[in-house]
Amino acid sequence: MVSCRLQGDCVTASELGAVAMNRRRSRVGDVIQVTLPTGRYAYGRVLRDASVAFYCETTAEPGLPPIGSRDYRFVVGVYDDVPGSDGAPVAGHDPTQGPEDDWPPTHSVRDPISGAMRIYHHGQIRPATREETEGMEPAAVWDLHHVIDRLMGIRTWG
Repeated sequence: MVSCRLQGDCVTASELGAVAMNRRRSRVGDVIQVTLPTGRYAYGRVLRDASVAFYCETTAEPGLPPIGSRDYRFVVGVYDDVPGSDGAPVAGHDPTQGPEDDWPPTHSVRDPISGAMRIYHHGQIRPATREETEGMEPAAVWDLHHVIDRLMGIRTWG
């Protein structure tokens, strides 16, 4: 089978399948690979709650995620279209090591109107004091270019 979008722009079914395989939907435990501007490769383990835990380790060659490591640099929520995308393809799978392994750590949530603080954990939100949330990652959803900035040590937010 051949699919033609425009005259002279045809692809075979196997080529379409190759594109679809590269963009497969990620699942918990999958490891995504992000190419950094330096030419190095960073990796992140997909967690529950739309989160990704980015490993401290980077590599000079692609496809070498630190499977088994739990030495994370940071954990953030990412847009659903990031894991498995062209910019963050799945490079491996890092199986669960325990019941908490697939969950992100607690995140703080600040009500933009009242300023009240809350804690988000395991899909639940509860009231909290400022002291309880001090030092916690704020709950947010990141796009790939922001993740790359953070991996590079560029801080352009709050």
